[in-house]
Amino acid sequence: MTATSRRSAAVRGVAAEVAPAAAAGQAGRGAARGKDAAAAAKGSPQYRRARHDRGAETRQRLVEAALDVFGRYGFEGATTRQIAKEAKANLAAIVYHFGSKEALHLAVAEYIVGRIAVLVGPSLAAAGAPEALATPATARAALFGLLEAYADVMLGQAEAEKWARFIVREQMQPTEAFDVIYRALGGAHGIGARLVAAVTGGSPDDEAVGLSVLTMMGQILVFRVARELVLRRMGWRTVGEKERAAIKRVVVAQVDAILDAAVLP
Repeated sequence: MTATSRRSAAVRGVAAEVAPAAAAGQAGRGAARGKDAAAAAKGSPQYRRARHDRGAETRQRLVEAALDVFGRYGFEGATTRQIAKEAKANLAAIVYHFGSKEALHLAVAEYIVGRIAVLVGPSLAAAGAPEALATPATARAALFGLLEAYADVMLGQAEAEKWARFIVREQMQPTEAFDVIYRALGGAHGIGARLVAAVTGGSPDDEAVGLSVLTMMGQILVFRVARELVLRRMGWRTVGEKERAAIKRVVVAQVDAILDAAVLP
């Protein structure tokens, strides 16, 4: 073998030894860059927002599943395992998002109150405004508007059936969740009492005024909690827009009669 050939062979040998190490080093650097990129991505606002959105979605599913389960079985009968299953979430997610079954139960009450506030809030705000209480006529009109809005929400929202189940259970066996519900319903009753008092010339604190408002609200609620009786007796298949309009006409006429009978001389 010539000197030139020997040098070429040596170079090839060194290259063969170096190549795998170089390839490994390049792969290692590539992996490191990939890890760095992944770490950077996890720290990015987009990653944090996506993770937060997924967490918020899971929390919402748990609340909606708990609303249904608590309404059907009550607090004692409902299990966190069943709630997690219906929410398609891990059991540990309840602890992570709420800490306990009791806290989840309260979160459901807050959810119901929040949903009702969104839907009835504008009507409540209008009914509680000074101009609504300015004269008996404006107070009467505001009261009618408030009751019609309440009817549309309680009878027109499919989710209201689950709200009613939960609320009725809390009425029969109150827990801390009822305090949350009472603050909302009590506030609406207070506005109704001020409107009735403005029409009749009485005081919002009068027993008769308070009972009148409860009677007015009850006229609507019965169509939700006694829905099957209503459907069978009326021969309706459902309580749709046409049926709600008929209910509201009767409610307004009844409230009108109650107010006329209660007006002070």
